[in-house]
Amino acid sequence: MSRFRWVEASDGRLTSSTHQWQPNFRGRVLFDSEARYSVHFNANSGSHFVSGWNNSGGGIGEFAGDFNIRQVFLAAEPVRGLEFQIGGLYPVRGENTEISTYDNDAYLVGERVTFRRAEGALSQVAATLGHIGDYRTPNVFRRLDAMGDVNYGQVLVGARLGSLTSVSADSTREDGRDILHEGVTVRTPPSVALLRSVKLEAYQRASDVTGQGFALSGDLRFTPRFTATAGLVHVDRHFLIPGYISPNADRYERGTRFYSMGAYRLSRDWSIGWFHGEAFNVDYVIPNEHRWEVLVTFNPTATLKEKRIF
Repeated sequence: MSRFRWVEASDGRLTSSTHQWQPNFRGRVLFDSEARYSVHFNANSGSHFVSGWNNSGGGIGEFAGDFNIRQVFLAAEPVRGLEFQIGGLYPVRGENTEISTYDNDAYLVGERVTFRRAEGALSQVAATLGHIGDYRTPNVFRRLDAMGDVNYGQVLVGARLGSLTSVSADSTREDGRDILHEGVTVRTPPSVALLRSVKLEAYQRASDVTGQGFALSGDLRFTPRFTATAGLVHVDRHFLIPGYISPNADRYERGTRFYSMGAYRLSRDWSIGWFHGEAFNVDYVIPNEHRWEVLVTFNPTATLKEKRIF
């Protein structure tokens, strides 16, 4: 991926006018023909917990070439629908997104057990126990020794309400803080041409410095190639990890804002897109009152699979 990012803080400072690049590799190696036992990995750019991009040297900031394996975990599914994972994991979000939980580049180490059902009201139950921290240490092999220092726990439940509605809720213990998340996604029938789904997500921080927030968004499909999302977000001013920054996506961080983003698929492998966010009614300094991005993405996965390279 490649993007140009322009960001202005609420005190008028220009915090970014920068070209960035992002290599991203995800993979799974199977140990058996039924795909019940495997090792997963994710390697990408960025220098810390909410950072997944490198500066190219064009604009503000010097060239950066950070590239780390952020996640490596073993997965076992001895019984269909029951999976065990151990190692460097990604957060489980349910119907919530990186707006109200953790940035898509976030990481932790630990163990997880997940039960999934393809039919019925209950879709999944996931329980995670491990360590969250080392926020400036993206390399998973430098964090695995922290697995014994348990400071993170989560129980998440997902369910289906009919064929078009999915819900989830979780209780998370994060380094001494208790946080609740809830999310609901309502998809529209195929007969609805433009609006494809509506999502409402929320969180409540129930201990330490309390607070709450929400996001309401809608997914739009203008054509099969042109899709977009628009929404309204509120993240409270104390949504911070002590000694670090906001753990959610840096596009949103804290504050109240409107946003839109979308993509146009130029071909099977190439697409071009944008992100725009505008904060309002915020009475404290935030680093991203105004934000624009233009992105180009190259994803050759489908072509590689067709040529049986993967």
